Parts: sequence; C-alpha cells; structure tokens
Amino acid sequence: MTIVELNGKLGLELGKIVGEKNVSSERFVLISYSEDASPFEGNLPQIVVRPNNAHEVSRIMEFAYERDIPVIPVGGRSSINGSTIPRVSGIIMIDMTRMRDIIEINEDIMTVTVQSGITWSELIHRLKEKGYKLGFRGPYGGNAGTIGGSLSANSIGCGASSHGGACDNITGLEVVLSTGEIINTGSNWRIKTSKFEGSYARYCTFNDMSGIFLGDHGSLGIKTKATLKIFPLPKGEAYSDFGFSSIEQAVKAFHEIQSNHLVEEAVMLGDTNSIDLLASSYRSTFKNIECILAVIIEEPNEEIAQQKKEMCEKIVRKYGGKSIGMFLSKAHWLNMFNLVQSLFEEGFWYNTCHIRPISTLPQLIEGFHHLANKYELKKNGFNWIISALGVDHCFTSGWITIFMKDRSNKEITYEVWDELRELEMELDGVPYWTGKLWEPYALKRVNPSFYKTLKQLKKTLDPKNIINPLTFGL
Repeated sequence: MTIVELNGKLGLELGKIVGEKNVSSERFVLISYSEDASPFEGNLPQIVVRPNNAHEVSRIMEFAYERDIPVIPVGGRSSINGSTIPRVSGIIMIDMTRMRDIIEINEDIMTVTVQSGITWSELIHRLKEKGYKLGFRGPYGGNAGTIGGSLSANSIGCGASSHGGACDNITGLEVVLSTGEIINTGSNWRIKTSKFEGSYARYCTFNDMSGIFLGDHGSLGIKTKATLKIFPLPKGEAYSDFGFSSIEQAVKAFHEIQSNHLVEEAVMLGDTNSIDLLASSYRSTFKNIECILAVIIEEPNEEIAQQKKEMCEKIVRKYGGKSIGMFLSKAHWLNMFNLVQSLFEEGFWYNTCHIRPISTLPQLIEGFHHLANKYELKKNGFNWIISALGVDHCFTSGWITIFMKDRSNKEITYEVWDELRELEMELDGVPYWTGKLWEPYALKRVNPSFYKTLKQLKKTLDPKNIINPLTFGL
C-alpha cells in the first residue's frame, strides 16, 4: 500500500469521527504543521485531524492506541521552543483549535471552564464583556496561543508578576489518556453529582493529579478542558516607568517591589541596547539611563492603585532610581499580545526564555555582554533585547533574545545561542519550558532519580509511548 493509499484509508477512518472536512493529509498542510515559531525543523505528520470535543479526542486516541500510531496534540503552534514538532514519522497531529467554547463562567466559585483550544485573547475579551479578568493573561503570543498549549508548556507572560504562570491559575482539568479514557482532576474526582461544571479546588482529597499533566508538553495526556481562576475587572489602574543608572540598583528595587506583591506586572529592560529598541525616547530625554523597570498596578479602586504606585516610587528612590514616565508600561500592558510581531522586523528570533532568582540578573547580563563582544554581534549585524519579568512570589523570567537579519551569519548565531544557554543554566537558571530549545541542556543536568521517576510515570500513563514520543528524551 502506498503512502497516499495509507493516508487515504486513515483519513476515511478518522473522518468518521470528526467529519471529512476536519481531516487533511495534503502536503502543504502537513508542511505547515511540521513547524512552530521556532527555528527548529521536524518530520511531517502523517495526517492532521481537528476534533470538536473530548468525546472525539477519546475516539481518536482509542483508534491510535489500538494501532500503535503516535499522536501529538497542538494548539496555535506559536511556541518558540519546538515542543510540538514531530520527532518521529507517521504522526497523527490533533489540532485542538476547534475546541474553543467557554463551558461555564461560575460567579459563585469565581472560575471559568473552557475547552483547551480557545486562545488567550478570545477568552480575555469574552470575560471582559461579563466584567471579569483572568489572573495570568497568557504568553506574549496570546493572539494565537491556546490555553491547552500554555498549560502544556508552563507558559509565563502577562500577569505573571502577581498571579504566577499559566499552571498556577488552574483549579482542575479534563484529560484524555493514551487509551482514550477520560479523567477529571481537582475536586471533580467524584462521580458527577454537583451542579458545578469545573473544579473549584485543585488540592483536595487525593494527590494533585492536575500537576502531572501540567508542563508535560502534551506527552502524558491530552488536555481537553481547563478551569481557571477569574477576578473582577479593576476599577483602579496605575502605570509607571523607572530609570536607573545601575543594573545592580535596579535589581534591588525590582526585588523589593516583587517581594511585597505590589504590582500586577513588573518588567525590566536590562541594558541600553534594549531601551534603544523599545523605548528610545527615554535615552534621549534622560541622561545615564542604563535600564528601566516598568510597573502596572490594578486594584479595586483608584485610591489603592495610587497608594501602591507611591510605594513603588519610594522604593525606587531608595535605590537611586527615578520616575521617567509611563510610555513603556502602558505600551506593554495595553498592547499585550501585539508587541512581539513588530520585533520580527529586527530579524528571526533566537530566544532563551528561562526563570531565575532576581538577584542573579546582573551577573547574567554581564555574561551576555561578554558574549556579544566576543562574537562582535553588532558588527556582524545582530541585535538583542534583554528583559526580565517578575514572576509569582519573588523570582523572574529572564528573556535574552538575539535577532538575526543576515542569514549568512547563521553559524555565529548558533554558537552564541549555545554558549548563552549553557551560561544561563550555570548561573542558576532553569527553563520553564523545554522542547528542542532546552532539552539537551536540561537532560544532561537532571537528577537521575528524578528522571527515573519521570520515565516510570510516562510508562504508566502512556505504556505504548504514543503521545508526543521522544519529548524529554522519553
């Protein structure tokens, strides 16, 4: 049987589950699904299928399990880590983006339950119509990025300074296992008797089963629904940008603001080059600005918002900083998912997103500048942004992004990129997502006992190793 005949037969069988128009093995479709927003390349999937609900996903998994066919669930494919790129041939790729319903907004327990294929931007807008906001708002690619994709990849982004990342905002999941069996986590472990659609508590009665499937990069089960915390829309807002002549002093102010839980978002531009790219007017207006800390405050009323802004200003002055305006903070927050596209004008991204203690930022930035001088990045046509976002209680997500306009210097890019990732991990950094971006660096450092347990978990939940095989080297 030829590949065309094989795919045709497979398409007919899967078409019975999801409808013929929701199955494709056309080559141009397969090529597009073999990529994400990263520079990595993968195998073409065998076929792409687009289910509409958990029941259809369950039937697809039963079909694949019986025939030992590997599968990969995908959302918007906007990630820059290569985690959903097929690493083996013959993959059924399950595109979850038809599954975008809001199942329930529960004002009693302050949660929203959604299908996992809904995008962050759509969910934000639909909640706003009802007078609510999310805590974590999604990654910076939230126009395309889906809830399920972010939960699979431990996304960090908008709102993380106050609320943590995507996975910190979950109270429960619906997951389809490799065999097609459907389970619910959190307080929905019971046989269904409640009027509540979603789980109202993540930690209850048994082990935290939600956590097993969070950050798994779609390798242990397929998330079909998620219940997230919601909050009333703020009635008080404040924005402020603070300039510093020293990264060391800026980091001290950043740490104190974050440790006191004063802001909804705190984001830093870590060197003059980054400021020139994103807020150049500040450099021409204010002398000796080496880095900027921008803060966004959201509170129930204006009085509390202004009080918190004044508290931030007091902390900043203590460390030699000064208020310079609100251009960066407002642009960052009000254009939440629309800033990153313009940066592609600087060239293709080579990113190194990871988390680290706030206090280690100066050493990291010094190390990157050493690499920039070593490889003469500016002379060779490269640009970069160094930024850091406050996350959860008191750590940071560090983003150093190298932009390459001249493709003839690709070898230099890969050398710097490799050295930078090694440096970041040696200086106490930990990637919050992995994929092809980080796996080689993480796997050579992972504790053997930890990795052995992870392998046992994979074998238990996915005994035939059909869900996103080779993720984490499994």
